[in-house]
Amino acid sequence: MNVLALAAANVLALWRRFLGLALLLTVTTALCVTAFGITHQAETTARDRVREATANRSVVVDRLPDRADAKPLSAATVRTLAALPAAESVEPRAQVSFGYKDDTVAGVLLYATTARASQPPPVLASTRAALFPLADGEIVLPRRSQGSDLSPLLGRTLTVTTTRQTGDGEGTGDSATVTVVGLFDPGWQLDGPDAAYTNDSTVLRWAAARAGVPETDYLDTVGYGRITVVARTAQDVPALLHAVQTAGYAAVSTQQELTELPAALDLIRLAGRALLAVLAVLALLGTVVLTGALARQRTREVGILKAVGFGTRHVLTMLLAETALVTALSAAAGITLGLTGATAAATALRHDPSLAPYLPHHLPLPTTGLLAALTALLLAITLLGAWHPAHRAARLAPGDAIKEW
Repeated sequence: MNVLALAAANVLALWRRFLGLALLLTVTTALCVTAFGITHQAETTARDRVREATANRSVVVDRLPDRADAKPLSAATVRTLAALPAAESVEPRAQVSFGYKDDTVAGVLLYATTARASQPPPVLASTRAALFPLADGEIVLPRRSQGSDLSPLLGRTLTVTTTRQTGDGEGTGDSATVTVVGLFDPGWQLDGPDAAYTNDSTVLRWAAARAGVPETDYLDTVGYGRITVVARTAQDVPALLHAVQTAGYAAVSTQQELTELPAALDLIRLAGRALLAVLAVLALLGTVVLTGALARQRTREVGILKAVGFGTRHVLTMLLAETALVTALSAAAGITLGLTGATAAATALRHDPSLAPYLPHHLPLPTTGLLAALTALLLAITLLGAWHPAHRAARLAPGDAIKEW
């Protein structure tokens, strides 16, 4: 019988002796795989969601009304920006105030705002499932505004008050009819406090009346207040920003405001890896102790093997092969348990709405390279722990080895 076959036979026959080592390695591997499975997928998803989110791919172009040389953000500007190679979409924004008052609402001043397809407000209630895009005359209000509860207005057709300019610095009240088709979280204030979303034509019609210009001339004379250009990928943002600024527009990117975010994500990733490394080191230190003790228990058996003709190298190879076989089997069992644990943990965590977007619905498998590295690390540590006592036992003279018990 060759040495490797003898090592396998020993593991099978003496499995109770190896049980403590096997359990430690299995539990350690399972915990590491479970943790890596969850953290790796969550980290990857978080980084992708943050880096490729619309906000991180946005270039914001602002109108500068106080500067005489500033270009208007007209319909032609929208076409120019949409033609840029890295642009995925162009979302112009215009705002104009309007008021509403009735027996239940003491009076609110809201700002009709063009809705953006890439960043719709968080809708709390609506009259239909697919709320956007909005039709002419439809509006989405904040659920509360200026101390008034606007929830009873859902589904109602309202007559609101707008402003029409009648002369230089003079205006008069006008009225318009809108239908409330949705309510959104008032904490969403990306477009300013008290924004209310409606379709482009409604906003531009009211804005033109307030400015005292024909609706057809409004964009060429006044223009949009802001235009958001969304890049195809996060990597395209610097080139897109440069192209917009080169065209003569005042523009900034959200990436410039979030320069510390990638470093923060890296720090979180490193902290997670460090905690897992501490867990692995503590468990593997126990493995070194167990493997050393196990090898010392085999000293008398080594003496018998050497007495019947086994050489030092063969005995050492057998002892290390036994340790390697137990480690490999334990790693396989630990990986299986770890993947089961990762799946169960992911399923449980998905019930938390704040965590669900960061956990995939498929099995959260760590990468093959990571599993291979973990198995190799276990083998290296256990063999290192077994080497010295195994080598000491293998070098003993047969008579001395038999005496040690």
